Amino acid sequence: MIRLVQVCAFTVFQALCSMLVALVIGVCAAFFTANRRFPGRQLLLSCVSVPLCVPALLVALGYVSFFGRAGTLNALCARLLVGRQVVPVSFLYSFSGIIIAQGFYNFPIVMSGVHDCWMQVPREQADAARLLGAGELRVFWTVTVRQLLPAMVSSCMLVFLYCYFSFMIVLMFGGAGCTTLEVEIYKAARFSLDYTGAAGLIVVETVLACAFVTLYALCEQDAAKSRGMTFVAGTQPCGVRTVRERVFAAVVFLLIAVFFAAPLFSILYNAFTDAHDTFTFAGLRRIISMKDFNGAVAATLATGAATAFFCVCLGFLYAAFVRTVDVRGRNLLLRVFPMLPMALSSVAVGVVVTMLVPRGNAVLLIAAQVLLFWPLAFRHIWTSLSKVDQDTVDAARLLSVRPLQIWRRIYLPAAAKGIISAAGFCFAVSAGDATLPLVMALPRFNTLALFTYRLAGSYRFHEGCAAGLLLGVLCMTVFAAARRLQRNGAGYHGK
Repeated sequence: MIRLVQVCAFTVFQALCSMLVALVIGVCAAFFTANRRFPGRQLLLSCVSVPLCVPALLVALGYVSFFGRAGTLNALCARLLVGRQVVPVSFLYSFSGIIIAQGFYNFPIVMSGVHDCWMQVPREQADAARLLGAGELRVFWTVTVRQLLPAMVSSCMLVFLYCYFSFMIVLMFGGAGCTTLEVEIYKAARFSLDYTGAAGLIVVETVLACAFVTLYALCEQDAAKSRGMTFVAGTQPCGVRTVRERVFAAVVFLLIAVFFAAPLFSILYNAFTDAHDTFTFAGLRRIISMKDFNGAVAATLATGAATAFFCVCLGFLYAAFVRTVDVRGRNLLLRVFPMLPMALSSVAVGVVVTMLVPRGNAVLLIAAQVLLFWPLAFRHIWTSLSKVDQDTVDAARLLSVRPLQIWRRIYLPAAAKGIISAAGFCFAVSAGDATLPLVMALPRFNTLALFTYRLAGSYRFHEGCAAGLLLGVLCMTVFAAARRLQRNGAGYHGK
């Protein structure tokens, strides 16, 4: 019992600390993107897609390749300080490594939510406080923070849930005593074969997660009300004003460059170099020539496409059902139902499937991914479907003989952009998922994410980075193409 309490406490504590890191960096970055003009502003805003389309496996791999004992940073320090005693950077495999990796990986989520809100908040209250003699810091804490609070809390709760269910980063970086419920479930099921103990841990994790998901739903409801308010247009972003702001900006952007951008670029660097830092394509050639590579790519494409298809179908059917039976949006149960899978983790679902069907297959993997990911498709599709004018729907009901014609002629065209976006997003999430394939341990089955994890686990970092680069390019390409088709594609535009 004491061990269980310790694991639960550490799981919540590491998620909370990671959330605080993401909050601090995200709010600081949102201040500059919403209020200041500077080179690279649009590039920083585009980073919001990284937590969505870059798998956590690649982030962990990037941190290992950059901050590891044999990583890029230690190699650079040794080269610059020739003849001196160099203390290697070794924070990675510890609690600090977990917190830094997760916090900086998820800070774009906070930055995006706070930025969007900051761009809309009225400036009259802040200006009035300044006229009354309040300093900038006091204006920020007493006026601005209260205006941004719903967006901050909603974004932080989402980051907290992501970190609560974190598996790959904790598995790779967790030192002695650094273990979470996810990792303990995996160890109990895969190493100890203690399925009874794993089931008990799953129940505890799910109960705690349900409480956090309920809290997130309430926070998201408040944030949605805030986003729905019509604010007076704020002032346009201006240049960085004072020396203090320049120093502050330099510190914030340096931290983002070191702990966010550098690990990702390190994957690219190590994919095209060898142990002697010589530029080469040998790593790519080696992984392409491996016997498991072609099968891993084919399985990734097939699994991702099937998962995306079924997620979109379920998401559209449920969104159309809710749009039909709950026109006024008063049924809270229908709105909360898609959030229930957020209380399930990939490890828990994988272990349960393994307990029910010891020798699984690709079909079960797809079914498990659909169970976990279809709410993501629903949220994309519902955003488009909720914009349909009710007058149009009522007119269609009068003219249509069968109710399903409304779904085909009104709802489907209206949700076209959301369907495209949902398909790309679900494909990217499925392709980058190494957790479910790892936990289910399907015989004679390999994906590109699992292929990358095994290369990194065998300390073949250059080959692992090359495979990770291909995986990242695949996920980001599909995600970006879906976003572009969503912006340019046809769809319902209202009256």
